Amino acid sequence: MREKGISVTIKVDNVNLNFLAPIDITTIFGNLLDNAIEAAEKLEGEKYISIKIGSYHKMIAASIENNCGEVKWKNGFPVSAKGKGGGIGLLNVQSSVKKYDGNLILKSDGNKFIAELFLNS
Repeated sequence: MREKGISVTIKVDNVNLNFLAPIDITTIFGNLLDNAIEAAEKLEGEKYISIKIGSYHKMIAASIENNCGEVKWKNGFPVSAKGKGGGIGLLNVQSSVKKYDGNLILKSDGNKFIAELFLNS
């Protein structure tokens, strides 16, 4: 991220993710971070990504926020600019999150995109 001129803020509380299968950790956080990097790197000027992970009762809450350009939506998901075969990453994230009775919330507000997820541990 720093090589691409993206400032990064990471705040991770003392959380235990041992209940997650390694493939789900990769699917969830790999896809969300890749998307955030791809969106931010296209911008001129300041670029940022903020990552927060914490626990709340018996849940893990995570938020990845980045600045971005215009977001187009279809069926509750941002439309991929990758063409045919692109855009399945967020569907995979949602599938992994649901394995843990979790919830994935995607939203954009002006020039920022936020992915929030909650997982039952």
